[in-house]
Amino acid sequence: MVKRKRQVERCVSLMRIAILDNDLRFSDQLYQKISMGFAKRDWALNCHIFSHPQDLLNSNLGTLHAVFLDIDMPEMNGLEVASQIRQHYPDLILVFITAFLQFAPSGYKVSAFRYILKENYIEELDSCLDAIQDKLLDGKETIVVDSKNLQIEIPLRDILYVEGTPYRRVLLHTTEAASPVLECRGKMNDYTERLSGKGFIRLQKSFLVNMSYISKISGYTAQLRNGEILKVSEKDYKAICAEYLMWKGRRL
Repeated sequence: MVKRKRQVERCVSLMRIAILDNDLRFSDQLYQKISMGFAKRDWALNCHIFSHPQDLLNSNLGTLHAVFLDIDMPEMNGLEVASQIRQHYPDLILVFITAFLQFAPSGYKVSAFRYILKENYIEELDSCLDAIQDKLLDGKETIVVDSKNLQIEIPLRDILYVEGTPYRRVLLHTTEAASPVLECRGKMNDYTERLSGKGFIRLQKSFLVNMSYISKISGYTAQLRNGEILKVSEKDYKAICAEYLMWKGRRL
């Protein structure tokens, strides 16, 4: 029997960032430099620019890789913004780009990835982007799935959760805006086994969730960073909570 040759597609590396600065002219200049920097590295870029801190905090930060932010802003300073972000998104890369050197020690208290002075940002930005790329690619595991007669390689960090169906198919809910849901061949038990030990947790029969995207588990539900609410098995609730808390503890 001759097997049909299938095309293997690698998902395009897409960098999702936000810029927060009340100086929109500087934000636009920074965006242009970052865009050129990632284009050089063959990474696509999706960027949202904010001039008001609360607008950034109210946005969907769960799908971002990095936030570039100023510190000296009239409504709320960048250190306070970063502190609020850290409460819910401990892994999000935060880069301060500011005119004030004296805030640097406070910046690192909120685990800033870089602290760059505006007067030197063009010289320092390139090495910062290199470091961000290295961090995101470090240990970047993938999974190959069958979808619509194609084999597609997807980074695990881009999978929100796997949803089971009754038809020997699963739905992969991803962070990719172009194709947020992929229908793939296979059963939930197959994916549970393949993703064992890789940061995923089986909340119930139909949901296998990437723990990096869980904000909290309470009241027999799991709230994801994008606002979705998924039911948690009542029978296994205590064991699921314990597994999630142990995973979080290992990452502190």
